[in-house]
This record gives sequence, structure tokens and C-alpha cells, in this order.
Amino acid sequence: MSLGRLVRRHVGSHPVRAILTIGAVAVALFLFCFLRSIVTSLDAAVQESSSRRIITASAVSLFQSLPTTYLEAIEAIDGVESASRFTWFGGVYKEPSNFFAQFGTDPQTLMKQYPEIVIPEEQKQAWFNDRRGAIVGIGLAEKYGFKAGDTVPLLGTIYPRTDGSEWEFNIHGVYRSLRANVDEMTMYFHWPYLDESLENGTALGPRGTSVFLIRLADDYRGEDVSDAIDAYYAGGPQRTRTQPEAAFQADFVNMLGNLPTFLGMIGAAVLVAILFGVVNTMTIAARERMRTMGILKALGFPRQVPSRLYLMEAISFAALGGAIGMGVAWSTQGVFRSILGTQVPMYRVAPETFVWGCVICIVIGIVGGAVPAWNASRLHAVEALRRGA
Repeated sequence: MSLGRLVRRHVGSHPVRAILTIGAVAVALFLFCFLRSIVTSLDAAVQESSSRRIITASAVSLFQSLPTTYLEAIEAIDGVESASRFTWFGGVYKEPSNFFAQFGTDPQTLMKQYPEIVIPEEQKQAWFNDRRGAIVGIGLAEKYGFKAGDTVPLLGTIYPRTDGSEWEFNIHGVYRSLRANVDEMTMYFHWPYLDESLENGTALGPRGTSVFLIRLADDYRGEDVSDAIDAYYAGGPQRTRTQPEAAFQADFVNMLGNLPTFLGMIGAAVLVAILFGVVNTMTIAARERMRTMGILKALGFPRQVPSRLYLMEAISFAALGGAIGMGVAWSTQGVFRSILGTQVPMYRVAPETFVWGCVICIVIGIVGGAVPAWNASRLHAVEALRRGA
């Protein structure tokens, strides 16, 4: 009988224990992939930001609007290829729990500044030509069933309608993002639609824009242009803070505090606990199979055979559980991308996470089977038969 058949028989000899052990490893590897993917997705949003884009916000607070008159002055500064207004809208869809990101912007300029936003040309032109038009990310469309041709009502919180009615936006397209710095859970609409409503008194809220998105001209450094913009407004009427897109994204990650470290500690604790669980399972199995090991040695099998059996059995538990856990992590990426929304832009399980998962499975299997394997290699046949009697 081959070692492989013996391992399969041993694993199946106690089905409940085997299922619980494999299930525990599966949960541990799923949590590892999930927690690590939150961290890597946040990092990717920073690392994949463009070096050709900078963002100008108020030096006082991100929640302080900037005058829209800044736009022309910023566009006139050397090194600025284009600038667009970008205003957080903060509306809710049907009920408060249905909250997602919405931004008022300058559509034509935005699409030139962000080539990673991909949308069919006919949908893009339809959006350009409709003052109330909007586009939504594929993740947002899948979550709420939005599609081109729909009219989406949003109840304004920061910008309520004076008559208490809802804002209406005509969805003209669904975009996809090629990079992690732009999520697929956002709606973009025409900034002038918002501004005109505030101007004619049909809506209330702060005038101005949240930030200016700026694309740099060729051969210009972001630091130089940022310094020029901030120096221009150093005396007011409102001071600005201009920084690279990556730094702006990093500020949002920093708002989470030590969350990445905390998630890492949770993942490590879970893996250590599961490691002890596998060790415990294999130790119990070794005690139960003492007589079998004694018979194998009495029949002349080398001392390495019992050791290999325990190692192969432990690795089988870890491999099966790990495969299930990582499979679940892979198949639920879309679900978590929808749930996490803009908090974790473009959540995904990176290939290196699966590589680390495989390494962890091997380590759990080897360490889990090492103790009984070592004891079995040192045990004499007579002693094993006596203990197993």
C-alpha cells in the first residue's frame, strides 16, 4: 500500500475531526487573504496614482470650499495643462443607508485628466451633452441596478433642494477603471448643474468647489507647480494646499490610523491559533495510531515512513483548507468590492497574497506534523506496540 493511500485512509478515519480541522484552516486562510487584501488595496490606491496629477484644496480643511474664481488663475500658472472643479455632493439614494460617493466635475476635462476611466465613446458624448447627465462605476451599477437611460433621484444632504424635492440625474454611461486609484463605486455629474441650482436659489449649500484637479504639462515637476499655486494664494483670500495625487490618497489612508497594523495583528493571531489547532489534531492522531506505527516498524519499514505519514497528513489538512479558504477569498472579491465601496477602492486579492497563502499552508502543514513525526521517528517498534495495546 502506498503512502498516499495510507494518508487518505488516515484523513478519512475521523471525518468529523478532519472536516473541522480543514474548515478551521479554510477560515484562517480566508481571513488572511481578506485582511491582507484590505491593506494591499489601500496601498495600491496610493502607489498607482499618477505623477502627472496634483490636487489643490483649502489649507484650512478639506471640508472648506475654495472659490471657483481660482480656476482661471490656476490654469494660467506655468506647468498646468488643465484644471477641473471637483465637488463632493453627499446625496443619498432613496434612504440614508444607500450612500455612495458623488462628485460634481467638469466632464470633458475630467476624462482628459483621467485616461484610466474607460467608457464607451457614445456614452461619454451623451454625458457631455446633458446638463443633468451622470456616469457611474460598474460596481455601483451592479449594486443598485443602474444602467444607461435610468434617472437616479438623490436626496441632497449638503445641498438640499429648497422645496424639499430630490435631485434627478440622468445616467448616460457605466465606466470601468484601469487602475486602483480610481474606484468603480462613484457617480460623476456636471458641476455647472449644481452651481446653477445654487445660483438661482433652487438649492442651498456652500458655494465653490471642494478641490481642483490639476494635470501637469509635459516636463514640469509636481513640486514646482504645487509651490507656485500655493505661493500665488499665500495672501488669500483663501490659502491653498497643493499636493501630488498619491499624497492626497495617502491622507485618506492615514485617517484610518493604525488600521493596517491592527489588521495584520488579527491575521497573525488567527494563523497562530490555527497552527496550534493543527498540531493538536496531529498529536491526537499520533496517539491513536501508535499501534499502527509499531506494526509498520515491526514489518521492517524504515523509521522515516511514520514520519512522512504524519507530515503528509498534516500538509493535506493545510492544503485542502487553504485551497478552500483562498478559493472563497477569490470568488468573493466582487461582493467585498461592493460592500467596502470607496472606503477601500478597487478591493482585490493580489496574486502575491495567494503566494503568501500557499507558503503559510506549507508552514502550517510542516510545523503541524513535525512534532508527531519527530516522536514517531524515535519510537521503537516494541515500545509503540506496548503503548498502542
